[in-house]
Order: sequence, then structure tokens, then C-alpha cells
Amino acid sequence: MPVAYITLGGAGSGKSTLSRHLSMLTGAVYLDKDTVAGPLVRVALEALGQDPSDRESNALYLGRIMPAEYETLFDTAGRNLELGHSVVLDAPFVAYLDDADFLRRVTENAGWPTTRIRVIHVETSPDIVRRRLIERGSSRDRAKLADWDGYWARFGVLRCRWSTGEHVSVSNDDDSALERLAALI
Repeated sequence: MPVAYITLGGAGSGKSTLSRHLSMLTGAVYLDKDTVAGPLVRVALEALGQDPSDRESNALYLGRIMPAEYETLFDTAGRNLELGHSVVLDAPFVAYLDDADFLRRVTENAGWPTTRIRVIHVETSPDIVRRRLIERGSSRDRAKLADWDGYWARFGVLRCRWSTGEHVSVSNDDDSALERLAALI
């Protein structure tokens, strides 16, 4: 039975690093939401006269474009799972964490076959996250850093209420997180 590894974590938590490592460890197909849909999202936002670097406060993005991004991600994962390939889904999922039924509903809508689902919560301290955001220098992080206290209060400690899947947490403040991740597999 294929496995779907779903990594959760905010910007700078290191979820992408852990997701890529998880893909290397398991041979699972790596599906990053920003790679799968990012260029199309940027073009759509620009075409609609929106700032592509500010998504957290953009009602058009949150209400219409982001749901299509996640639909695309889960549909792509479903097609790989049908072929017997395990997958790693790398996305923040922040807008959907409070919806206990989200994961069951979205996998059902995407037509996933019977799949073992492992949800990995990536937890990182605020100082480490802030440093990582500064170091990567992405335009999408400017608003977060400009109002760091507000950003951290809203997105720093994420609680996932999903009722579907096996849930585990990985502390990711240093390189030992890779060892802890390997032990979970």
C-alpha cells in the first residue's frame, strides 16, 4: 500500500528540507505545492492586478486561487498513488488546519486509492524561523518579517485538528531533525 507523507509547518520551519529528505529516504515522489502550482499562481495574481508576494492577506488568493492550488496538489498526489507510488506533500496547509474533516474530504474528492497517511508536524522555535526567513531573502517573507510579532502570534504555533491520518511531530531547530525523521520511517 502506498504512503502519503504530509508535512505541515509554517514558512521557515524547515518543512521543505525535511520533505525532500523524506523523499530521498523513502523513494516517495516529492510534490511541493509551490513547484506544482506556483508559477500559475503568480501569473494569475499578476493578471488580476494583485501582488503575488502578499498572499496571507489577499482575499482573492485565499478564497479562489489557494483552494485550486491544493486541489491540484492532491489530484497530482492521487494519480501517483494510483500508480502505487508513495508521495510526500510539502505545503503549509495553514488555512485548513482547524477543519477536522479537511484531509478526509480532500483525499476523497481527489479520488485517492486506499493509502496510509502520515502527517508530520514540523515544529521550530521562533528565533530559528526568523533567522531562516532573513537568510533566504524571499520577497514573500518581507511582510512576515516587517510584523514579526504579529506573524508569529498568528502562524508561529500551528495546531492541526485533522481527524484523518497518523500524526507525529518533529522538532526542527537543528540537523538532528533529519535523524529523528529517519527514525519515524
